[in-house]
Amino acid sequence: MTTEQAYIPGMCNINTAEVAYRRKAMWFGIGFSVALLIGLLALNAPWWVRILVLFVPVYIGAIGYLQVKNRFCVSYGTKGQQNANEDSDDPSNVGAENASVDKKKARTMGIQALGITVAVLTAVSLIPTL
Repeated sequence: MTTEQAYIPGMCNINTAEVAYRRKAMWFGIGFSVALLIGLLALNAPWWVRILVLFVPVYIGAIGYLQVKNRFCVSYGTKGQQNANEDSDDPSNVGAENASVDKKKARTMGIQALGITVAVLTAVSLIPTL
């Protein structure tokens, strides 16, 4: 059984090495968000400051998670590129028809990441200050 997966428009546009890179970005976003939240709570920061400070790292964690889960890079998708072949190091263009499918998937994932971010930040804003 092989884990190699080729490019599938709107479904898979990154290889195993690319997935590993996005997994690192996901954990960075999550870890940095947790560390910032602990610091903000220790400083007794108001809810709106927590939202402003945490938005970007939470979004990075969310988009990283979605890219790992879907084996799909949002940046490659918006640029009409793919790097799904295991023996490839450089992204290649996918053609106009496939690019439109990939751009739609990238937009959907961006909206999903925004939804996750809003949900997390809503929960964070409900944590009472002391």
